[in-house]
Amino acid sequence: MSRMLALLSNRCYLSRMNIDMKTVLLRELAKRQTRNSAYSLRAFARDLGVGPTTISDVLADKRNFSKKNLQKVMTTLMLSPLEKNIILTTHERHSRRPVQVDERVLLNEDTFHLIADWHYLAILNLAKLPGNKAALPSWISKRLGITLDQGNVALSRLTRLGLVKKNKTQLVRTSKPLTTSNDIPSEAIRKHHNQNLILAEKSLHHDPIAVREFGSVTMTVNLEKLPQAKEILLKTRKRIAALLEEGKVTEVYTLSFQLFPLTRASRLGD
Repeated sequence: MSRMLALLSNRCYLSRMNIDMKTVLLRELAKRQTRNSAYSLRAFARDLGVGPTTISDVLADKRNFSKKNLQKVMTTLMLSPLEKNIILTTHERHSRRPVQVDERVLLNEDTFHLIADWHYLAILNLAKLPGNKAALPSWISKRLGITLDQGNVALSRLTRLGLVKKNKTQLVRTSKPLTTSNDIPSEAIRKHHNQNLILAEKSLHHDPIAVREFGSVTMTVNLEKLPQAKEILLKTRKRIAALLEEGKVTEVYTLSFQLFPLTRASRLGD
């Protein structure tokens, strides 16, 4: 019975999704033009790896992407599994070729966004603050600097996953462990780390030194020692998190280690 209800719920959720490739393209183009008013349709086509005439025709409803170009654009834009599934379903329907929708993709979609978008983990930690008002999207928006719509969507997903529950205006984090499935696309992880780098850059330019810490060291490296170094970094990260969560907590932070090669000539096994 519970399985049947879950499947019906998934179908209802999918039916409420109103998304197509044109909408996604227009949304992404507007976002990029907001950051750079000189950003052109030709530049957009170049960044997506397709011809400018193709983009223009798709936006003008003169034609659809080929399946190959559609896959390429969706991957470039790092769409989630559910978004890809819906767009492919629509594409196949327009091509008069029926396609089966995978009922298991809903959880993957939720987990994808939880991993990919930084504010999901931030909201989970806002719920740990005493006296928080994180059940209110407006409070989340103000504390994290995100839109009201982002706050609403995130709260819905986190609640659906059973990770939080509302207690009047307060958000309570549940005891359910946070895990991810093995089939989360690597692009989600890349997106998450990229967002953290962007947030770190903003903090570097706008936050006072007293509330942040940036540092780096450039060194020669024995690549055979990297696994040991990673283990130390992992243990250190856990120790710092445990230290900072002691006592009265009032803010949410992200701790990121950045260790990467500057040289390209040599690799293990070369």
